[in-house]
Amino acid sequence: MDVLKQIEKIPFQEKQLVVALGNFDGVHCGHQCLIREMTAYARKVGALPAVLLFYPHPQIVLNPTQAPKLLSDAEKKRELMQRLGVEVVFMVPFNMRFASLTPEEFIVEVLLNKLRAAEVFIGYDYRFGRKAAGTPELLKEYGANHGFHVHVIPSVIIQGIPVSSTAIRAALTKGDIHRAKKMLGYWPIVKGKVITGDQRGRKMGYPTANIHVHRDLLVPKNGVYVGQAVLHGKHYLTVLNIGTHPTVGACETEIIEAHLLDFQGDVYNEEIEVSLFQRLRDEQKFASVHVLIDQIRKDIAAAVKLYADFDATTAL
Repeated sequence: MDVLKQIEKIPFQEKQLVVALGNFDGVHCGHQCLIREMTAYARKVGALPAVLLFYPHPQIVLNPTQAPKLLSDAEKKRELMQRLGVEVVFMVPFNMRFASLTPEEFIVEVLLNKLRAAEVFIGYDYRFGRKAAGTPELLKEYGANHGFHVHVIPSVIIQGIPVSSTAIRAALTKGDIHRAKKMLGYWPIVKGKVITGDQRGRKMGYPTANIHVHRDLLVPKNGVYVGQAVLHGKHYLTVLNIGTHPTVGACETEIIEAHLLDFQGDVYNEEIEVSLFQRLRDEQKFASVHVLIDQIRKDIAAAVKLYADFDATTAL
């Protein structure tokens, strides 16, 4: 898959371009439906299936104090989109100049003059241009007048609620892993770089990898989770704790620690990704370190039991 960080030139565009527009945070079930329809259409007509998205998320530029925490970083978005058949991703830097474009200017400058899009796929609630004034209806009208066709994909409903990144964030903030998974179409992930910790887990006989998650990414509700880590292409059953170490000296900021069962080695500065399968319990303050160690044993036993009959595959 090609990733382009500008749209001034498209040197390989021998085919017509079919493009999906959106933020696609999380590439959830609704996004997957849209992208699958786009790629299927592109294959049918012999066109090039592409996605145009901005980086960083527009709200981080426009309203940084109120910007939502993100479900996926740019690398994960690209990985998920590639699985869905996308061949080109335009990762366009979002800045105040782009933010100042009216909907009409965006259509003419980006879709017509630069991308020369033949077909455009959007979600039912897609908004674009200055002050998000552009609507699907406006885009369809312009398309009809300027030679491109607009496909508007309806919402995907799960358990009576339209799937959205906002709804998934709400589920993860409550620690509701299974609800989030239904809407994502894959198990929620915690992803980051392994950093040096205080070695307390190692001293207790349960070494952990401390994961530094980028400040823009959402971290689920504090607690103990069962998951599966991917490291060097291998999978490891994992017990993950998100919290502040209340038993051994509370920290001011939350720490994410992953204990990978049956793993030996040094993983400092490595990228690690943990898929979360279930939230076992709240983080607790125990009467002593010995009681904490006993609970860790119970958590691991519960994780092994759960994992034995578990389907860890994703929907993608």
